[in-house]
Amino acid sequence: MVIRFRDYGKRLSDFEEEILVRCPQCDCPAKILTVKSEQSSLSSIKRITCQHCSYTKQQPKDGKRKAALLLWQNNSSYGILDHFFGLPLWLQTSCCGQVLWAYNEAHLNFLESYVRSRLRERLPDNTLGWHNGSLASRLPRWIKLTQHREKVLHKIQQLKHRL
Repeated sequence: MVIRFRDYGKRLSDFEEEILVRCPQCDCPAKILTVKSEQSSLSSIKRITCQHCSYTKQQPKDGKRKAALLLWQNNSSYGILDHFFGLPLWLQTSCCGQVLWAYNEAHLNFLESYVRSRLRERLPDNTLGWHNGSLASRLPRWIKLTQHREKVLHKIQQLKHRL
């Protein structure tokens, strides 16, 4: 039986409702959650909370994404950082000479589904048609390679044990 993956245009931002990061106070897992603003239903702010040490911090009202987007490719001692508070992601590990990372369990499941599949299909968006903005189309080549499939799946399982 062929394992099939269908790309329905899911974007990385679809996984940003909850981001697991390393707490700056106790080094345990903390969550960055989206909090809807009372002023507008369209705007939202991010809040980090740690259940282990009760650390909380809210993004400033004028808070914008940090330049940590550029650090995603950086193999610094901190590894991959979130782009709201600049904290190291909880779910990251070295894999095939790169950094394999995910925001949360749903993101890990998406990656696992993609890597495990032997047949990967892209579907056109109803409004945009064929486009290159989906997460599946933006995954790095090393994750997509068949020769790395078993290594990547093994590392995904290791990350799932950290949840």
